[in-house]
Amino acid sequence: MQAFVRAVGRVNEWVGRVTGLLIVAVVLIILREVIGRGVFHAPSVWADESTTYLAGLAYVLGGGYALLHRKHVLVDLVYQPVKERGGALRAVFDIAGFVLFALYCSTLIWYGWDMGSTSFAQHEGSGTMWNPPIWPLKLAIPLAGILLLVQGLANLFVDLGLAQKVAEDE
Repeated sequence: MQAFVRAVGRVNEWVGRVTGLLIVAVVLIILREVIGRGVFHAPSVWADESTTYLAGLAYVLGGGYALLHRKHVLVDLVYQPVKERGGALRAVFDIAGFVLFALYCSTLIWYGWDMGSTSFAQHEGSGTMWNPPIWPLKLAIPLAGILLLVQGLANLFVDLGLAQKVAEDE
């Protein structure tokens, strides 16, 4: 299980760092658009959609990275008193939470795959003047669901004491 936790952590770390670079691309596109519009009076057709799609990809694919680093919202009002007590009750809450989380991830995977594969098969575009394909963004949804699900499972193994947390510098 330790190898699984380590492998999942490495994948989500890598995906998170790469998708973080998408935010840099978004900033550069916005900068180019501001200069193009303000200085040269030459707006682009592609800038608005590009920033929306790239930011969407970063948001969707960054979920596994956030979960790896435990940066998602936790309902402390319910969980904190149980966490402090530890033991079997905490394990029950961890498992119950994971089951609900797995249902959410399964929904992302199932419906995301349906949307993404249909979009790909239909060569779906955005319908705008630029009309870029939107299937890559839609297919990122089930991928994000998979990354979240396996990271949630790895976190559960750590929380139940079945594996050790992977060090940040690994």
